[in-house]
Amino acid sequence: MGSEFIHGITWFLFLVAICAIKAKAISVNVVKFGAKGDGKTDDTKAFTQAWTQACSERQNNKYVIPKGKYIVGPIDFAGPCKAKTIHFKVDGTVQSSKKQSVTGGAHRNAWISFMQVNNLLISGDGIFDGQGFEYNCAKAKQCEQPPLNLIFSMVMDSHIQGITSNNSVGGQIGIYRSRNVTVDDVSIGTRGGEGILIEKSTNINITNTDIKILSDNCVTILDGNTGINIEKMTCSQGNGLGVSVLGNTGKEEPVNGVTDPEFGGFYANIAISNLVFEDIIFDYLQNMAIIVDQEHCPSKQCRTPNPSKVKVSNVSFKNIKGNSVDNRIVILECGTAPGACKDIKFSDMRVLVVGDDSLETQFRCKNVKPVVSGKVDPAVCNTQAVA
Repeated sequence: MGSEFIHGITWFLFLVAICAIKAKAISVNVVKFGAKGDGKTDDTKAFTQAWTQACSERQNNKYVIPKGKYIVGPIDFAGPCKAKTIHFKVDGTVQSSKKQSVTGGAHRNAWISFMQVNNLLISGDGIFDGQGFEYNCAKAKQCEQPPLNLIFSMVMDSHIQGITSNNSVGGQIGIYRSRNVTVDDVSIGTRGGEGILIEKSTNINITNTDIKILSDNCVTILDGNTGINIEKMTCSQGNGLGVSVLGNTGKEEPVNGVTDPEFGGFYANIAISNLVFEDIIFDYLQNMAIIVDQEHCPSKQCRTPNPSKVKVSNVSFKNIKGNSVDNRIVILECGTAPGACKDIKFSDMRVLVVGDDSLETQFRCKNVKPVVSGKVDPAVCNTQAVA
């Protein structure tokens, strides 16, 4: 009896061990595929070959970029993958070639693209350095337009955490036609392009992120988005945040449930609603912090006698703090069409002007009466926009 029991337990443990071996994740290190990480050698081929293995194995796999400086050209990390999950661990610095030519691939204007990949975790303290200010491929006529550092296209149920992206002329991170993606504790460098661009995506969360942009938007939200949440973010030196280029072609899609806008559009019947902007810190902004421009005409071809058809409603700004060089803190400009802007709410906001004590902070309103709770500084509608 005892021996049979022991035999049974042994067989059970053997089966458990076999299952564990089968379920064990494989670790794919780019160095094992020939990557040098010396800051001189082109490691694109090694990165591509390592991805092919990580993507094709049916386990929970890990793709490893260890310490070092890796030079890679335009590269596509493309799926669909057989792997159940892929942990993309970045501890080194990944740099673009200074003379990269961006002419094709999964996304033709991206240096590095992740396309049709699900259950992706990108983590580590590594850096993606586009080297855009050292060499602008657009000016050299080697690419159609300056590429983004990273673009996530048709990526689902994924998490981007801890990494840094900097030094891109075209923009740092793009999220396109993706769903359930979280960007957490990511740093955007001080030089180059838009911070984060989001288009035609659903359930995108940006949290605990530090963005330093010299002249562009920290976050730009384009058309066709639903459920965009941005909180606990620091936006430094740039133009704040914006929902941009809406109503330009008449083909844009509605925006529903977003965070921190520059609205626009004349011709398209677009509804912009249910937006919550919460726990945002502005640090030394160079331009207006918050813009709601219901009459914005990005193409400069709108027939201005006709009122904009964009409807802006139920937009809340909560716990907004910081400072700006520009004294125009809030600009709310709405047209005369019925229901153009309604239920625009501000709660607990204080943004001060720095650098010139003679400038008074402005909260400019046109054809709109915001709802106020708590303390709001500057005072709501202390400046009337010219009708």
